[in-house]
This record gives sequence, C-alpha cells and structure tokens, in this order.
Amino acid sequence: MRPEDGLANVLAVGFDPGELEGVTVEAADDLLGALARVADGGLDVVLLALDLPDGRGIDAVRSIRERAPDVPVIAVASGDDAERAIDAGASDVVPPDAGPELLWRAIRYATSLQRMQAELYRRQLVDELTGVYNARGFERLAGHHLAMADRSKRSVPLIFVRIDALEDLGAPGETTERGRLVADAAEVVRKAVRGSDVIARVGAGVFCVLLTGDAVGADADVLSRVVEGVAKSNAKSGRPGQLSVSVGTATYDPEHPVPVDTLIAEADRRMREMRPEP
Repeated sequence: MRPEDGLANVLAVGFDPGELEGVTVEAADDLLGALARVADGGLDVVLLALDLPDGRGIDAVRSIRERAPDVPVIAVASGDDAERAIDAGASDVVPPDAGPELLWRAIRYATSLQRMQAELYRRQLVDELTGVYNARGFERLAGHHLAMADRSKRSVPLIFVRIDALEDLGAPGETTERGRLVADAAEVVRKAVRGSDVIARVGAGVFCVLLTGDAVGADADVLSRVVEGVAKSNAKSGRPGQLSVSVGTATYDPEHPVPVDTLIAEADRRMREMRPEP
C-alpha cells in the first residue's frame, strides 16, 4: 500500500478477489492483458491465478517479475503449484478460496516487504550522508553510460572533486564539523551539474561526476560553477569551516575504452598535477 494514501492498486489476473476495503482492483483475463497493464505502471500488487485459460500461469509470474521487478506478485494457487509459484518469483501465495481478510493481509505483507527491499537496495547504492550515489552506485551507473558511449561513439567527461584538508577534521564520523563540510561540498557539486548527470561520493571527501549526453567541453563550465559554489558556501554565516576543493578531469574515449576506475585514477592524477606546490 502506498504510504501517502494507505491504498493499493491491485491488478487481478484470471481471478476475482471481490471487493476489498481500501483497495482499487483492476482486472485482466490473460497474460497479454496483464503485461499490457503492467507496462502502463501505477500498480502496487498483482494477484495472479496460476490456472489461467492459456495455461501460462508460471510463465506469467516470471514475465511480470521481469518487466516490473518493483511490483510484487501474489499467486493464487494450491498444492504443488504454490511451491512452483514461489520458485518463479511470486512474493506470496494464497489459496483460490481466500477470503477478503486473507487477501488483505497478503497484499499488506507484499507491499510492505517490497518497500523494505527497495529501501535496502537504495541504501546499497546511495550515500546516506549526502544523498548522492556511493561508489557502488557510481560504478553501476557509470558502467551503463560508458557502454552507451561505446555504442554512440560519444566521449564522456568525468570530473573529480576532492575536499582539501578534510583529514584535519578527524576520522570519518568523529565530528559534526567534518560531516557538515562533506554535505556542503556535495550540495555545491549537485548545483553545478544537471539533474541527468551522475554524481557520487566515492571516498571520504571525494566526489565524481559523469557528465552524460552531449557534454563534451561542458566540464570547464561545471568547474567554474563549482568554484563559484564554493565561494557562496563559504560566505554563509555559521559555517563549520572554510570549504576548499581540488578538481581534476578526464574524458572517456570510446575509441580507447578503459574501466571506470582507470578513468577516475586519471582524473585524480590530473588533479594532483594542478595543485600548487606547497
């Protein structure tokens, strides 16, 4: 059930659940009809009878899960079919004679479990402090964009941003001052790029940005906005300390492809070359 209104949009495939309080039920007679409705989105749960007229109940479970992995499927089955449905990816199974109370509990369980799994997955890919992607999330998304660049033969700029002297503020998690500085740096970087660009915190005080789309040459503008953003951030009252960053860039060339970590290392090297001598 969606937390904002307490309702659930349910698609019943080959099964009539009757009236369920707080549930909006739509119907589909077969697999093709179900897949067409799933493609439109907006569903919270699919109730699916395994004894579909075309005999494709198990195939339907697999197909719906493949096309809409965020939508739990509750199979309506009994006996051996129940175990087969779970093996095929169903979140739960209810018997064909299930009444409103059992159906309601199954729907509530399936939607709650799906939200919990989605939140756990999000935490695996997103940095909790800053809200941008973490290193794992960046690796996945950057790999996807670089594969697209290989197909389109389009170069992709990468920007590397490191917070200066962050280690002087103590070990990670030890000080509020350190955390606020990292969060401020993330906000500066976020405001300097487009919503379609991929931002990640890949180290304690290190951020990477992959500029997506037709972005060749845009890295200079982004760096200029980062410098401007740092100045604005430092002008705010009540700051924990002065924010200072070092930056470097690298460009992915589809004619000479390299892994994501190699691209990051190149941007890091260039950043170090640009630093003034102490």
